[in-house]
Amino acid sequence: MKQTAPILFLLVLGMALPLPAAAEDYAETYPAEPIKLNLDLAATWDQVLLVLEKMGYEVDSQDRANGQILTKAEESISGAYAGSELKKVAVVVADYQASLRKGKHFLEITVSFLKPVQTSVAATAHISALKRSYDGQEEWITLKSNGALEVRFLNELNIAVTGKRIYDKKIPTWRKPIEIPIQK
Repeated sequence: MKQTAPILFLLVLGMALPLPAAAEDYAETYPAEPIKLNLDLAATWDQVLLVLEKMGYEVDSQDRANGQILTKAEESISGAYAGSELKKVAVVVADYQASLRKGKHFLEITVSFLKPVQTSVAATAHISALKRSYDGQEEWITLKSNGALEVRFLNELNIAVTGKRIYDKKIPTWRKPIEIPIQK
């Protein structure tokens, strides 16, 4: 009986301590640098709106003075596989006491003037997930983007303007990638 007490203590202690997150629980990141386009400000703005439309995003607000475009928040992930799908576009840390039930995101595009015929375009994805705890409590939490949505948008914009892909990596996404044909 005396020998089983330390073993029992270690078993109870092991179950009480949280497990470390597995390496695959941290998504690979794809840093998206702003791209430079050899277009004037008005033409760049029009191209950004065109690419957003072709990619299926709906513009929520435009502020030309600040060079900012926001898309509408899109609830594009739901169901039992929401957690694994969110890992494709966000950094998701394992939480064994909760599950992710839905995901939504919107893009923030910033268009900046550099020179009379040169602009810069940056993209930021804002991702949220509906977290349900084991006792049924639900709350929307903000997740850090891994850059996949930003890189995808910037790739499509660069293809539309120059015909060249700037990021060659195959980036996971829950949406089917869209190649936008170049108008000549």
